[in-house]
Amino acid sequence: MKKTNITESHIDKMGPRIAIIGAGFSGIGMAIRLKESGYRNFTIFERSDNVGGTWRDNTYPGCACDVASHLYSFSFEKKSDWTSVFSDAGEIYQYLLSCVEKFKLENHLKLNTTVSEMRFDSSANEWAVSTASGEIFHVDMIINGTGPLNKPNIPKIPGIENFTGKVFHSSKWDHEHQLDGRNVACIGTGASAIQFIPEIVNRVESLKVFQRTPTWLVPRFNRHYSYLTKWIFKNVPVVRNLYRLFLYWRNEYYGIAIIGYPFFNNLLQKASKLYLRTKVKDPKLRKKLTPSYQIGCKRINISDDYYESLQRPNSDLVTEPILSISSTGVMTTDGKKHECDTIIFGTGFVTTKYLQPMKIYGSQGKELTEQWAGSAESYLGISVAGFPNYFLLLGPNTGLGHNSVVFMIEAQIEYVIKALRYLKKSKKSFIDVKLERQVTFCDSTQNKLEKFSWGSGCDSWYLSENGKNYSIWPGFTPSYWWKTRKFDVASYHVS
Repeated sequence: MKKTNITESHIDKMGPRIAIIGAGFSGIGMAIRLKESGYRNFTIFERSDNVGGTWRDNTYPGCACDVASHLYSFSFEKKSDWTSVFSDAGEIYQYLLSCVEKFKLENHLKLNTTVSEMRFDSSANEWAVSTASGEIFHVDMIINGTGPLNKPNIPKIPGIENFTGKVFHSSKWDHEHQLDGRNVACIGTGASAIQFIPEIVNRVESLKVFQRTPTWLVPRFNRHYSYLTKWIFKNVPVVRNLYRLFLYWRNEYYGIAIIGYPFFNNLLQKASKLYLRTKVKDPKLRKKLTPSYQIGCKRINISDDYYESLQRPNSDLVTEPILSISSTGVMTTDGKKHECDTIIFGTGFVTTKYLQPMKIYGSQGKELTEQWAGSAESYLGISVAGFPNYFLLLGPNTGLGHNSVVFMIEAQIEYVIKALRYLKKSKKSFIDVKLERQVTFCDSTQNKLEKFSWGSGCDSWYLSENGKNYSIWPGFTPSYWWKTRKFDVASYHVS
């Protein structure tokens, strides 16, 4: 194998060698802040042929963010000319490309490079990063920004291998497969399905939507920004900044209901039911679309046209469980066969199996995913005991159900920067979070989650195999910012 140190002519050779894994929002944001803070000895490893992460990969019709664009962007790189309140995937992708260009990150990128293993060498006090092509890079620090939304969740349905038509997941949309005149089965009604179903229903001959559990839905209220509005945002930055601040605190207020404070939670639930009654007049269909679990227990979805798409003459909502798939259709437990020539999975992502299939070995030779074994325990979603100088961005229990995860990413990025500054100032080389601090943090997090909406008893993709929630932050985002505002030296072993 070829061994390489991350040191190039344009890099400050005196700085720590840093590997950033992934070139999505987390990786790009981390790289920008490293450069701004004077750390230039880093390489971004990206398995694909370009940056962008989930916004590069997801190209299905209607793909868009469910957080307002002026908030779903970096605070240190604001954009004034977003097309609409909720931008589509293509515009977000172009935003990330522009960040790479503006901050001159191209020379730090190592594209088409799949990291297969990361192993800490205690004798040399460094990490060895191995790639699928056989290269090995030696670094002092790893910042893993791969995130949870990159592994499609495809349910194992008996007979799927016998289907003679086209099958694909929404995150791997087959644009060469024309849907016009097709008989389509959509399995799943997650956030992606709710976006692409309204886009394809008018093109297909028939659409069968297979729903396991109804989702709580609220209106998106999307609209395009006028030329005047964009001009004001550009030329009067204080207005743009105040608008961003308004969006943030509005979402935090919205979070009071989502997190589960009874009065506000009940109010939001009534508002969602009212929206359903307003949009769906058929009582039978409305009953199928009415959730039986507490709002906020699962992800709340937003759409202005999903309900209408289910009421089209060529559309049918199927709630009977799927039994199997034959060569020409989907069989349900009531004995019906639903003929189709195309199956699209709108079943989201595997969010509880962090980091796989990468193998990550810590100071004691333990492999991280095996160590977690369904219990993704970390400290602040950033550090893991036994894995020195290894940082996660958007790690366990730092996802959100009410606000922008970019806020969480930035809080984590700043925490890493502060850790680097501490190491430099103290002339130390390594930090490793104390196990007892990690356990205390995780126990506190799980106890809080059980008290709110997420612990109210529904079967959610937030939950791991052991029934615990390692996906969501149990509270408001200012509380996370407060915990990460300073590098917590007392929680780490330092050497």
